[in-house]
Amino acid sequence: MKKKMFIFTVALTLTAGAISAQESRFGIKGGLNVSTLTTNDFDDKNLKPGFHVGVFNKISLGEALAIQPELLFSTKGAKYSYDNILVKGDSKFNLNYIELPVKLVVNLLTIFEVQFGPYVGYLVNAKAETNAEVLDFWNIGSEDEIDRKQFKAFDYGLSMGLGLNLDPLVIGVNYNLGLTTVADEDKISDNILGDSKNSVIQIYMGIRF
Repeated sequence: MKKKMFIFTVALTLTAGAISAQESRFGIKGGLNVSTLTTNDFDDKNLKPGFHVGVFNKISLGEALAIQPELLFSTKGAKYSYDNILVKGDSKFNLNYIELPVKLVVNLLTIFEVQFGPYVGYLVNAKAETNAEVLDFWNIGSEDEIDRKQFKAFDYGLSMGLGLNLDPLVIGVNYNLGLTTVADEDKISDNILGDSKNSVIQIYMGIRF
């Protein structure tokens, strides 16, 4: 499944690149990520704020359709909060990716568009960050690098969203649903995270040139 998704995404990118550059609009975008991991131990209380930033190229296929490949740096992961008689605070589990989404864009109205397509991500690094207070006395603050070999190097999934084209300004919201588990098999991370997958809401703003 992972290989098929990767091949499909690359094929869409190559197809987009074969279309005349006269029909394309390059741009930059960035914004807020709200992420979590889809497992029984994580829920809406474990949403972690982050960000994404990168470039895109909207390539027209006609008046109503376009293909939009993007290249983004995107922070994902989850937050776990402590609130008991001993410990209060939170720990953040940070996963940072370079991502290649390739979206089919459908223009429903002059300024309104729907986006849908696959994405492939490459894990750059992983970190654990803790800020907590023990017994209202001892403060714990740490940020540690985690061996990325504990996790799968590639993430893949589906990206879908809604956008407004206020040329040259673009704004919108996306939801990225991971289809592969984050933890690598037979590693310590697998015992902790199990079959958890990335889940990210993105709110973005960009400019087309």
